[in-house]
Amino acid sequence: MRLDVRGLAKTFAGRQGEIVALTPTSFSVAGGEFVSLLGPSGCGKSTTLSIIAGLEEPTAGEVSLDGVRVNGPGPERGMVFQSYTLFPWLTVEENTRFALGLAANARRTAANGEDVQRADALLEVMGLADFRRAYPRELSGGMKQRAAIARALANRPKVLLMDEPFGALDAQTREEMQELMLLLQRHEHTTVLFVTHDIEEAIYLSSRVLVFSRRPGRIVREVTVPFGAGAERTVELKLAREFALLKRELFELLHPGGPGGDRRTLLDNVVRPTI
Repeated sequence: MRLDVRGLAKTFAGRQGEIVALTPTSFSVAGGEFVSLLGPSGCGKSTTLSIIAGLEEPTAGEVSLDGVRVNGPGPERGMVFQSYTLFPWLTVEENTRFALGLAANARRTAANGEDVQRADALLEVMGLADFRRAYPRELSGGMKQRAAIARALANRPKVLLMDEPFGALDAQTREEMQELMLLLQRHEHTTVLFVTHDIEEAIYLSSRVLVFSRRPGRIVREVTVPFGAGAERTVELKLAREFALLKRELFELLHPGGPGGDRRTLLDNVVRPTI
């Protein structure tokens, strides 16, 4: 599997003129990689992911998967959003099997026993087997997101696209979901493109981190994470000196003038104008 992004750019029309969300951006993702797009809010990370998913049209550039140009949504790209996107009228089991039904319709066949077994196995891995008959309203936030991930993986996509999927979760649940992603890496060898603004999360989960600048977004650094395969990592890694040093390096890339450096300069000019 190979995902190629070449010269991708996106401009939106606004009331006060054009808004450049993303300047020409290029990168590739190989099979089995976990690559994070890291950057501040509004830097074009989610826009990039939406274009790769086929949900947005680029202003320039192109995306290809295994040499085939992406021109819209497709089953080879699973998507998990920050908001919980389960169908409220379906049970956990029915939500997980939903994509299987779409794929079967496209093939003009019925979902086979192997597909159903895979959906059931994913519910086991996600710790949702006892909640297969539950509806989304009966689940916690973390359980809803686990069900959404299971649904996205049920159809065996070539790449899983995740747009800040843990951003709405509390700190403890977020750590549990990170451990779940490492478990999936170990058992599914899932290729993941993951959007986050959390530096620690990006380092802990990723094999590579692509650091975006503030808007208009562009990649300012590609960082290879040197801590072995993500599937082999444990939470103790976050306490290691090398982890802290890499975290500081990425922090300084994201905040070259320190946190709020640009705003501090503006405030200084307002409060103490130059005479």
